[in-house]
Order: sequence, then structure tokens, then C-alpha cells
Amino acid sequence: MLSSKPKNCSSTQLEVIDDLHREEIDLLNEFMKVLPNSDDEQIDDWIQRLERQVLHHFNEEEACMKRVMYPAFKKHVEAHSETLKAIKEAKKAWEEERDLLQLWNFLEYDYMAWFEHHVRDFDIPAAEFIRQCEEAE
Repeated sequence: MLSSKPKNCSSTQLEVIDDLHREEIDLLNEFMKVLPNSDDEQIDDWIQRLERQVLHHFNEEEACMKRVMYPAFKKHVEAHSETLKAIKEAKKAWEEERDLLQLWNFLEYDYMAWFEHHVRDFDIPAAEFIRQCEEAE
């Protein structure tokens, strides 16, 4: 049986970004919990919800960075674009193959590894810059 430990993530020390991360992690934890006992239609719905949440997360984060003219904005957006592409590819693979283990591995390993790396290497520095700009206002 597929099982997963609940996920969490490092704080960026910026509430708006931490809230976006928490929302996404909460959704992912719930998805991983119900995934083994869900039918294909339910999984389709969960993938749609995750995709919408990730898009919302990225749009909000990018708006924060754009507002303060974050110097590494373009590189950060490129990382978001690559991830959206990976999610769309995982969704397409699920739609074509209905391979639960493949989807599980993407969420449990690929996506979570990306998420942890992205928070550490992209979001924490961006949040620090945003915080400094807000304090200077």
C-alpha cells in the first residue's frame, strides 16, 4: 500500500509566501492521503485542484516579487514555468496511462524534492528581499 509522511516546508519569514506554501502543502498532504483509495475521476479532480493551487501560488508570489522589482525575478519565473510544465506532463501521463504508482512517485518524490529545493534556493532569498523593501518603505 502506498503511504506518505505528511509534508511541511521551511519558513521564508514572510507571511504571504508562507501562507501560500502552507495551502499547497495542506492540499498535497490531503491528496496523498486519499490517493490510494480514489477512483480515476476523483484523482482527475485532485490533479486539477493541485494544478490550480500551484498556479495561484506562483501568480501571487510573482506579483510580490514584481511589486519590489526583485532582481532575480526572471530566473524565479523560469523555475515556476518548468514546474508547471512538469505538472502538466505528469497530468498528461496520468490521463494516458492511469498509472497510480507513476503519479504517486511524481508527487511524493519529484514534486516534493523540487518544492523543498525551490523554497530553500529561490523563495527564501526572494522573501528576504521583499521584506527588506517593505521595511524600507
